[in-house]
Amino acid sequence: MAEREKIISSKIVYEGPIFSVETQDVVLYNGRQSKRDVVRHVPAIAILPFVDDNHIILEKQYRATIGDFILEIPAGKLDDRDFDRPEHAVERELNEELRMTAGSIKRVVGFFETVGFSDAYMHIFIAKNLKPVEVEEQLPRDLGESLDLITVSFDEMKSLFDEGKLNDQKTVLAFLYWSYLRG
Repeated sequence: MAEREKIISSKIVYEGPIFSVETQDVVLYNGRQSKRDVVRHVPAIAILPFVDDNHIILEKQYRATIGDFILEIPAGKLDDRDFDRPEHAVERELNEELRMTAGSIKRVVGFFETVGFSDAYMHIFIAKNLKPVEVEEQLPRDLGESLDLITVSFDEMKSLFDEGKLNDQKTVLAFLYWSYLRG
């Protein structure tokens, strides 16, 4: 039977704008003590933006964490305005990153990203009936955000998946969901 650990002490050892690191002393199911390092991350959203039933928009951007470019669906973190309504973050990210607005937004799934060391949680949404945002209504992109927008068909996305060129977790999950929708 699975047993819960008991936290006997915890301390924040790093606190930044997006995440913090907490170190914990715990008692295991067998009475032994151990340590845990936990990354506390704000929740996030990601969007499967449909141009039509057969095309979505991907972003190609440089990610310092991997030192390379990656293809991914649009995403962003929730802030104080969004915790009761993650759809607000979807609307903001569509505007900031794609310069689009959606006629319909629907949450399809949520998941913990890396439970081995983090509580990071992401909501995946579908956005349909995309329309361009007027220039005067465009929100500024995040500092340093530089990306190329690429429209891909389902068959192109499947080829990327089959060739191992889709290696971003949220984007892989979005593709698998899109595959599921197509039956």
